[in-house]
Amino acid sequence: MRVLFFTNPLAERLRPLLPLARSLRDQDHEVAFSTAVTMRDLLEPEGFELMLFGATSDEVSAEVSRRAGTDILFLPARDLVTEYFAGARIDLLADEAADRAGAWAPDLVVSEYCDLIGPLVAQALDVPCAVVSTGPSPSSGTLDALADKMAGRYIERGLQPPSQVPWGRWLLDLCPPSLHPQGWKPPLPRVALRAEFMGEEAIPSGPSRASAGERPRVLLGPGTATGAIPGLEALLRSLRTLDIEIAATAGWRTAAGLVRDTWDYAAEGLSATSSLEGASVVLHDGSAEMTFAAAARGIPAVVLPVSPEQQLRAQAVEAAGAGLALRPGHPEPALITERIGRLLGNPRFTDAARRISREMAGMPTATEVGRWLVAAVSGELRPRSPSGRS
Repeated sequence: MRVLFFTNPLAERLRPLLPLARSLRDQDHEVAFSTAVTMRDLLEPEGFELMLFGATSDEVSAEVSRRAGTDILFLPARDLVTEYFAGARIDLLADEAADRAGAWAPDLVVSEYCDLIGPLVAQALDVPCAVVSTGPSPSSGTLDALADKMAGRYIERGLQPPSQVPWGRWLLDLCPPSLHPQGWKPPLPRVALRAEFMGEEAIPSGPSRASAGERPRVLLGPGTATGAIPGLEALLRSLRTLDIEIAATAGWRTAAGLVRDTWDYAAEGLSATSSLEGASVVLHDGSAEMTFAAAARGIPAVVLPVSPEQQLRAQAVEAAGAGLALRPGHPEPALITERIGRLLGNPRFTDAARRISREMAGMPTATEVGRWLVAAVSGELRPRSPSGRS
């Protein structure tokens, strides 16, 4: 079988797709990625076939700014999301993507949630499309605006406009039930998919536990652990008023590969780590990687989001009782320290995080989902989802 993955050219959107892509490749299926050339360094070591072309994220942002007549920073969030993903990006990429994909002739298209090129190409080629969701769904108003923005672009290409976003045959959902809004119903047939990160390795099942008698370890995750973040020095001074160990990671890399040229961890009294093992609290930006990695370990989090998607995850973590969300921006170090202190001082946050950990441990792996997808596309009889759950 030939499987073509589509993704926005952003590492945090691409990386959640890699475990599934690897599982399909390891089962001897042909796997290719369609995205911009800026993802070459991340994808080339994987050995997938690559279709690297078209507008980068910066170029799409520039086109949105040109159309709006203002910097994207001044656009309302919904207007930015709809014009970026369902307007400018489709206009700049869809036709070439369809031509290239048609020449490659996939049997299945897999698209990350915010990539709306993949579902359009899948309909044009009359092949099934699976959409990978990496967090709680945006509001119904935002989803309706995306569908409305896309409608004319489908019609002008002789395609049936989608009645909803996401659009496809299956929703491969990395989000555990506790992080979805109460009463949420999947817009497509849902197939649970366990998130696998941690240096692109599967996260071990079960909660992380600090050794008895040790000071609690607070981990500063990606987005909070480099010297480029304004006020980090003040944050470290504030955190040291707590009786804790502070560790930091610049990303999912081995310790030797951490970004040390922008931040001297040792000089600041920090331990550099690529693992969440032993952490009691994580401070992170709400990326899919950190949100699900912390959840899989049963570690409560203080979340300092930047993008609208990160804000949704931050709010979900807080609503589930597994952490506390801060408003985007640069909050006072004392406020961050107070939130971390609250998580350390109240076991209910850890209890909630461990409940989510157990949910994630019961979700099907990428290998299981890959096998199920192949069977579903080929028409073999299988349960509704890899584990018999929907």
